[in-house]
Amino acid sequence: MNRELQLRIGRILTGSRQGADHNVNRSHMLRLAILSSGLSKISAIVQQGIALPLVYTALGAHEYALYLLLTAALGTIAFLQMGAGPGLTSAIAKAHAEGNHREEAAVFASAFLFVASTTTLGAAVVCAVVRLVPAAKLFGTNFSADQPEILHAIDVCMLVMVTTVVLSVVDSALAGYLEQVASNLGNFLGNFVSAGLLIVVCYHRHPSIVEIVVVLFGVAGLSRIANLLILLTRRPYLLTGLIHINRQSMGALISVGTGFSLIQGACMIEQSGGTYVMAHLATVQATSVFGLVFKGIVLASSVVAIFTQPLWPTIADALARRDFLWILQAARKTRLVLMTIAGVLTTGLLAATALGVERIWHLKLGEDRAVIVVLAIYLFSNIWTHYHYILLQGLDGVWAVARIIMVENLMMLAFGILLVPKWGAVGMAWGYLLASLAVPAWALPRMLGSRIAMLRRMQESMTQLICNDSSPKNSEVCTNHGQA
Repeated sequence: MNRELQLRIGRILTGSRQGADHNVNRSHMLRLAILSSGLSKISAIVQQGIALPLVYTALGAHEYALYLLLTAALGTIAFLQMGAGPGLTSAIAKAHAEGNHREEAAVFASAFLFVASTTTLGAAVVCAVVRLVPAAKLFGTNFSADQPEILHAIDVCMLVMVTTVVLSVVDSALAGYLEQVASNLGNFLGNFVSAGLLIVVCYHRHPSIVEIVVVLFGVAGLSRIANLLILLTRRPYLLTGLIHINRQSMGALISVGTGFSLIQGACMIEQSGGTYVMAHLATVQATSVFGLVFKGIVLASSVVAIFTQPLWPTIADALARRDFLWILQAARKTRLVLMTIAGVLTTGLLAATALGVERIWHLKLGEDRAVIVVLAIYLFSNIWTHYHYILLQGLDGVWAVARIIMVENLMMLAFGILLVPKWGAVGMAWGYLLASLAVPAWALPRMLGSRIAMLRRMQESMTQLICNDSSPKNSEVCTNHGQA
């Protein structure tokens, strides 16, 4: 072990003022991030809870299914940032731990340029595809008559989505500084504003798909613009990023970001793949039933993100500062909290979802009632795997996560294609559950267990290094770490 590393370990374990202050600040910021994340997610649940029945009633079953497919197509734009957002979070966490302002500015500017260029190019490609490929081939034969409406909507919707994705870089930068509270409070306010606008739009006129997209997705950009101005005011050195961009900073961003982009691509398949398969292989009614129930599952699982969204950047910060003990403690607490939530959510969904779909959306489930049971079990399995995904991402296991999650969702599509023609929405639900159980449910615990064991060994080595020093201060630290 080299001398520089020994000194760094010594500063951490002997409780130097700077290290101790940051450790306290990290835990404090995580608590604030979780609290504000809770407010953000609650407001999102309220917004979506208002939006789902309003949009479905205002558009009707056919246009609502088209809205789901169109927003799924627009969601491909988020994939085209190539993971630069999460990559920026990781890069800023490391540069900030080293006190390297120049590198912070370089990766910040690199992320903005990269995301703006890739999403703009991607938007042009998507617009071209929508114009060149008939709606019957792109979205299914049930939507062959909707070509004019799709062409009318695509340009405005695309502009909204591109702007939203580019500005998401601000959220990623704030996460790298452990300042997610600003993003969360902005989302909190934006969700209530968009919900209010949606009520006005839906009750006073028959809204178009474009108006729905602008209200639900466009408002988020306003809070991100405000956060960008505040970020640059507090850290003006970020404005010099354009002159510090180099191959190393761009290369590091793309390397880590590519792994995150595969994760985002797999998540996009998970979020929209089932609806897409249903649209091609099932009826409009079955597609709407599956889409509504799955939206409910996604909405319920957003409760988990209250804890996990702030967690992985915080773990990345602790890893950069070699605070392994903090990571080990956080992993234990997080597992207990998430699996308790998983049990509560699964029970609640089994008890209430069918009633909500039939009473609120006035859809008769009939033979599709079993889709609720299967997707509720899938929710429990998905939260279990999500816990492992988040910790592995924070522990520089991005590529390991990307491989597993991509395999899982490709298997989900394969199972869906096989099962939907025979069992409809229930078959698609089984596709999600079987894919979750086939690989990630058993592979991820083994991968995370290996990394946790490595952290324990490194923590023990660091503690032993200090314990070898017989000074009274180090003896006290050694005793405290032994008790921990």
